[in-house]
Amino acid sequence: MINAIEDFLQHLKLEQGLAENTISAYRADLMELVRQFPKSTPVKITASDLNKYFADLAARGRRPATLARKVSAVRCLFGYLQERGVVRSSPASGYRAPKLARYHPDYLSVGEIEQILEACKTDPRLAVRDKAIIEVLYGCGLRISELAGLRVGDVEFEAGFLKVIGKGNKQRLVPLGEYARRAIEEYLDDPLRKKHLASGSQPVFVNRSGSTLSRVGLWKIIRKLVLRAGIAKSVTPHTFRHSFATHLLAGGADLRTVQEMLGHADISTTEIYTQIDQGYIVAEHRRHHPRELAGFRRK
Repeated sequence: MINAIEDFLQHLKLEQGLAENTISAYRADLMELVRQFPKSTPVKITASDLNKYFADLAARGRRPATLARKVSAVRCLFGYLQERGVVRSSPASGYRAPKLARYHPDYLSVGEIEQILEACKTDPRLAVRDKAIIEVLYGCGLRISELAGLRVGDVEFEAGFLKVIGKGNKQRLVPLGEYARRAIEEYLDDPLRKKHLASGSQPVFVNRSGSTLSRVGLWKIIRKLVLRAGIAKSVTPHTFRHSFATHLLAGGADLRTVQEMLGHADISTTEIYTQIDQGYIVAEHRRHHPRELAGFRRK
């Protein structure tokens, strides 16, 4: 079983061009299948076996999103093995993932973004770097892995865009707004940054020793800034990407244009930013409509 999975993962990497993070996620999900059937080969696994496997995962409290991801991984594996003639038919072909409820992603208000930028000033030594990180995350809508992988040569200051390598090793061009452009320029000109030669192949964001800031390192910086800003809600690096998309669409940007900026293969993924929860709409009406405010004051 393990050999079959490794062959499949190599196929995803070399022929499908999937990102390393995606391949790692597939490996983690499929190794759980191996633990369930340690002595089985793909040929011996039946549809009944998979039904029991997924039922067991559900009984152990796995969330629908987690189950959906694991079902997808198993179906892709057996689909690949069927194409290669390893199995005659896929035992996973008839299995369907649980339906996922649509949701509107959490995002930050413009005021909350300003609070986080203000919190960057707390540590003067790192203020320029931290500000550049936030301005690029929010101003360009990058994933945290894309931010970590950004090279100096990927920043086209005069043309006003970033060359970003996204999921599946696909390159896209992302507009570089004025605030983000100035923040990067100030950071690259900062004495702490200038002591590490900024060649075109070098990462934009580095730690104190000049090495690439990892995704974990960037996450820690962002978490620290959010706490300093006094924001109580849960904020992850991806929250800035959600905020980027939500604010653009709220401002009247074209959905397909935002799809291109985010690097979404399917426009339905971008559409989640237009699906504002009805409860949120009601709450906003009660908070801001003059009649509701007047009624609140009378109570």
